[in-house]
Amino acid sequence: MLASIAGMVVVGGIIAVAPAAAAPAAPAGPTFTGWVCAGSPIPANHVITMLNANGCPQGGSWYLEPARNGQWTCLGSPIPVPYVITMLNGNGCGGMGRYIELPRNGQWTCLGSPIPDGYVITMLNGNGCGGMGRYIELPRNGQWTCLGSPIPDGYVITMLNGNGCGGMGRYIELARDGQWICLGSPIPAGYVVQRTNPNGCGGMGQYIVRARAAV
Repeated sequence: MLASIAGMVVVGGIIAVAPAAAAPAAPAGPTFTGWVCAGSPIPANHVITMLNANGCPQGGSWYLEPARNGQWTCLGSPIPVPYVITMLNGNGCGGMGRYIELPRNGQWTCLGSPIPDGYVITMLNGNGCGGMGRYIELPRNGQWTCLGSPIPDGYVITMLNGNGCGGMGRYIELARDGQWICLGSPIPAGYVVQRTNPNGCGGMGQYIVRARAAV
């Protein structure tokens, strides 16, 4: 067996081999649909949708397809950018089928799903998909986000809430000239820290101003 093979499950009446981790995506190229040997490079924007333990002697095989909106994939399949995982199936391919969709504003995703660029996490659900569902939205000026949420470019953290989402809610705003932000907040390009306050947000508030070109 190839080292990449983690175990076997029954899928559609055949014993299927689950990859421990899919090979890194290959550079973008023509689309491909069909069986490949387990351990093969996977073209960019492709996913594994079926497994076969009897394919490619001693190694098993993976069935590859181009990724599309609303598609079941196998455990170990790459999740192409910008797809998210919205459902799991313990009886699915590889022992845990994963349903992928394109992201949208106001969407529950599963624990372990990528968070697409430009989105934030605004709610968590301990009974949700994967044991911790995560609700994603597009960012807006003046918004509470969860601990662990990405902070999109151009935004800063201006308030914290120890009782908030994830144990530490973080309030984000668009950066502006002359603004107090929290310790740990990103500082957007073009801004500098001019003052600090040890009693400020997060234990060390930071006052940012926009850097200006010399006159």
